Amino acid sequence: MAQRNRSQGHGPALTQRERKLRKASRAEDAVPEEPEGHVEPKPADAASSQAELFPQERLLIWLSGFVKNHFTTDKFIQLSVLAFSAQQAYLYHDDSYQSAEDVNLLISTACGVVALLAGVVIAFRVKSQMNRATDPWDSMPPWNTVYLVFLPLMIPYVLKRELMLYNSAFMTSVLELPAFAKFVIQCSLIGSNTQHPDVMANAKVVALNLAAHYILGRISEFRSLDKIEVTLFATLITDLFLIESEELYVIVLQRLFIAYALGLGSVYGVVQLWKENTLARSVLVLAVWGTVFVASSLLLLEPVFNANALYWLVDYIQMSQTRCYIVGVWSTSLLLLIPTVFNYKIKLSQNSRRKIWHFLVLVLIAPFLHMDPDFVKLALAGTVILFLIVEMVRYLKLKPFGEVLDSHLREFADFRDERGPIIISYIYLFVGITLPILFDNSVVGLVVLGVGDSLASIVGSKWGEIHWSNSSKTLEGTVTFILSTFTICSLFKFLDWFFIDKSYYALLLTCTLSGLLEGNSDMNDNIMIPGFMVVTLESLN
Repeated sequence: MAQRNRSQGHGPALTQRERKLRKASRAEDAVPEEPEGHVEPKPADAASSQAELFPQERLLIWLSGFVKNHFTTDKFIQLSVLAFSAQQAYLYHDDSYQSAEDVNLLISTACGVVALLAGVVIAFRVKSQMNRATDPWDSMPPWNTVYLVFLPLMIPYVLKRELMLYNSAFMTSVLELPAFAKFVIQCSLIGSNTQHPDVMANAKVVALNLAAHYILGRISEFRSLDKIEVTLFATLITDLFLIESEELYVIVLQRLFIAYALGLGSVYGVVQLWKENTLARSVLVLAVWGTVFVASSLLLLEPVFNANALYWLVDYIQMSQTRCYIVGVWSTSLLLLIPTVFNYKIKLSQNSRRKIWHFLVLVLIAPFLHMDPDFVKLALAGTVILFLIVEMVRYLKLKPFGEVLDSHLREFADFRDERGPIIISYIYLFVGITLPILFDNSVVGLVVLGVGDSLASIVGSKWGEIHWSNSSKTLEGTVTFILSTFTICSLFKFLDWFFIDKSYYALLLTCTLSGLLEGNSDMNDNIMIPGFMVVTLESLN
């Protein structure tokens, strides 16, 4: 009765659940308000928590983050293709690297690769510490660094092994270090090999490479050519003068390039002091450069020909009816085709106009290279310098031709040419075609750039629907690339023009791997694909 009266005096009886809810409500009301400006204590951040981990655990965490953020499908394909090509090169040429000198060369070359990797890792750690507030993966080096290692090392590995050590040292030019530090590192790497004891000779080679790297960087502003491309071209220029060859076309190319460089040096002061682009400035620059270039060319080439170079060239052409015929066809074709292509610029897309020149280069070079290879190689060596002269006139906009050249060449430019002051597409094209012919007697650059890349671009842009991962290129374009390059290579082999000692299987595999690489890489195809094809085809039989 007492319990009943208590319930009646204090309202209706509460269930157990209601009592718990009321108790929790009173507890919340009793919590004092936090003063203004109070900051809730945060748990330990990721950096402090990782500091408590073992080094092996931190490495695994870093690797997992790298794979998640950067090791995408396209990069996996690229790395797989490059690894396969490198493995084939090792298996095919391993027997030729058995002497003590060769083993020492490989060890010294590996030291250069280790130095590059160490510099890349240190730069990544420093940048990631500085960019702690942002994404640390933004501090990763460019992916195309793998091509900076592959091309300068694998091409000499299968063709000219004496360049491997130099190239492994030159790769460190890409590191963000003072010039003196790069000089010391490269001299040390080259001098570590017992076959290169001459300190002064090593210093001259390194100085040439660093000078080429600096000049290319200044001219391109690291926009037309990025750091990877500047390093590759500086290595290529240095290698040109390291090659000891008795072939006439190689000697001519070396000496004409020296004359071209002397001409550029002679007008540097005029260009820097006289900024206003007037007719008087253009006349002065052309007069000074032309005088130095022509005089230097004649002086450097006279010991080679034992005669005036111009007279020798005329006599050399007239000695053969085939050469006269080739010169006639080239001259007539250029006189007819250049105005025609420019007049049809409205009816054709920009991409189609560019690819027309690719097709024309194949038609104008391949048959005549089979007919008279020495003359065509000599002509190609001279044409490389001619293209550099045209780009110099366009770059400086020398009156009255510079602005006209600039406006017309811009019509054939692609997106890479819009990044900086240099139009690099046609230079890339001709270098990619010429170098395999001159130094490997191979037309892979001619085939892949004249047919494969051109048809792949046209088909992919018009009918391509299935895109590769992280790429604007399509599977349809890649299939077109593979089929077209294999067809032309097979045709040349069937006609006994080129690829005579290569099997159809080797040609098919090389074209397939090159197509996969072309479809997934964003590096300029005009240099990368011909270099890769040379390495792969030289390692397959």
